[in-house]
Amino acid sequence: MDERVVLVSGVGPGLGREVAAAALREGACVALGDLDADRLEAIRAELDPAGTRSLTARVDITGDAQCQALVEGAAGRFGRIDGLVHVAALDTAVGGLMEGGVEDWEAASRVNVTGTLRMTRAAVPQLRVRGGSIVVIGTVAAFRPRAEVLRFAYATSKGALLTAARYLARELGPAGIRVNTIAPGWKWGPVLADWARSEADRRGISFDDMVAEMRAEVSLRQLASDADIANVVVFFLSELSSKVTGQTLVVDGGGYLG
Repeated sequence: MDERVVLVSGVGPGLGREVAAAALREGACVALGDLDADRLEAIRAELDPAGTRSLTARVDITGDAQCQALVEGAAGRFGRIDGLVHVAALDTAVGGLMEGGVEDWEAASRVNVTGTLRMTRAAVPQLRVRGGSIVVIGTVAAFRPRAEVLRFAYATSKGALLTAARYLARELGPAGIRVNTIAPGWKWGPVLADWARSEADRRGISFDDMVAEMRAEVSLRQLASDADIANVVVFFLSELSSKVTGQTLVVDGGGYLG
């Protein structure tokens, strides 16, 4: 990915950080966007201390102006944009149809669907110059509901995004822009580790037993990590997948097979 420029939205301590790290490792320059400016700068300083191959911008993807600012900042600094990775998402509402309120569904849709599309629309004019790749982070929960972890608002919004990505692949393909989705299952990182600890406490079992249960559901008996997902993101961004578009790839160690 030498000389390529990649935008990443939602550069938090988990998957967003790992995507940025993987892109830098493979030679790309990265433009990092997130709501938390201090955290964003700390991650940039860790991954690119000299600041020669990265830039940061506080971005709320629900606003056109901030999406446009990230795109213009990257194009102005590095001269081009070759890839866009959508990590930013809202996943705060837990429960099913009757537990959540309408405001939960609207909030999830505003960020996960409309926000992602706002960021995409801002980047497309630059991506059209040379062609490029858009990678959407989805979720297995969009097509495999789990009774024990009801995420109605999040999963429904990500399901809509799966359809949007396929339509975008068709629309943007003639301009040489590919659009693919990655659907993680259990994704081991800071967020899932915190959930596993709280769930273990709620059930009165040890953290190790909780993790063992989760691994037992996966064919490979290993949970995909944030870094594992980031490696697949790099595959979709690179020429290794140059003829792949409109696809959804499940990356969950075989959990979906269970």
